[in-house]
Amino acid sequence: MSLSLATDNKRSNSENDELMHLLSLCKLADKQAFHQLYQCTSARLNGIAYRITRNVDSANEVLQEAFLQIWKNCHDYQPDKSDAFIWLSAIVRYRAYDRVKYDKRRHQTEHVPLDEGNLETLSFNPTSNDEYSPKTLNKCLAKLEKKQSQTIMMAYLYGYSRDDISAHFNTPVNTIKSWIRRGLGKLQLCLSN
Repeated sequence: MSLSLATDNKRSNSENDELMHLLSLCKLADKQAFHQLYQCTSARLNGIAYRITRNVDSANEVLQEAFLQIWKNCHDYQPDKSDAFIWLSAIVRYRAYDRVKYDKRRHQTEHVPLDEGNLETLSFNPTSNDEYSPKTLNKCLAKLEKKQSQTIMMAYLYGYSRDDISAHFNTPVNTIKSWIRRGLGKLQLCLSN
């Protein structure tokens, strides 16, 4: 066995021993041990959740839910059946997969289908209770860059998430957020004149 492999094995064994020890203290309702367990594992577990959900907010919520489950069910951990980190990561993975299913169902029920062929001609038709007339809003939207007005309409009229808009335009989410933010600023300026 090479020296680096032996060192990695020793490190993983000592890490597993530490996590097993922390879990055994958690079984005794030791909140400090639970805090240490969180500090030792949360970054890697959050990474697992993110790789499954592909959404930072969802991954953070999954991690929070997983740690609540870990606290409530730490007495279920059986060291002879698996390493401590494997047990922890299994809880996170199952929570993350449940979250993906939930987000998909929610997305299907909340979104109005968008006819992408008419994306160029989107217009805003607010109710009579709205402060601005449709003519004024459409005039201001027409002054925006095309992608800014389209992303604003997709986000606020049709309820698409930033991730969905990003996929539609094949553009990074942060760019989409920037288009929307800048577009809303210009829209607000136009409407105030």
